[in-house]
Amino acid sequence: MKRTNVSKILATLMVTITVVIIVFWSPISEAFGPMEQDELQCLICHRNRIEKWVCGAKVNDDITTNRYSDWIDTFTSLDHQHVWIGHTSYNRRYWFGGTSIACGGMPALPRIFEQRSRLGELEAQKLAARFHELVKGQSSKIHSGELDSFFGELDSFTKAVVDDPGSLLKSDETH
Repeated sequence: MKRTNVSKILATLMVTITVVIIVFWSPISEAFGPMEQDELQCLICHRNRIEKWVCGAKVNDDITTNRYSDWIDTFTSLDHQHVWIGHTSYNRRYWFGGTSIACGGMPALPRIFEQRSRLGELEAQKLAARFHELVKGQSSKIHSGELDSFFGELDSFTKAVVDDPGSLLKSDETH
């Protein structure tokens, strides 16, 4: 082969590779580049929020509804102050590195939702309203870093919803 032919082939190959990288940069960087994704849930309406950064740039910030948030919307103001708490995080620090995953979440509203058939709609709504009061009363702990105490209170409430929801409703009647 002549040198000019080899040079033309290499030049064509380089241009082709460059075009492919430019065209497919977004999926390539999402699949293999540094990324961070935080999945949050609002403790008031149980909507999910997904924030994602790829190579340092925010590429996603979506809020989605689900059956729990659809139910909460039937008796809670839509213009409430969201109380976002993380429930799943993904992190890949380096190109082609592994992705670490951390999971969590607060199941109180789904547990209340599940109790509707046993307690009745009005009582379930009262439990959700009581949970909202607890969250609002404890939310200052999020900002001050007292997360263990905050999560302890919410966890106790969730256990009571499952084990003895009547105790939460009785204490509601005394307010």
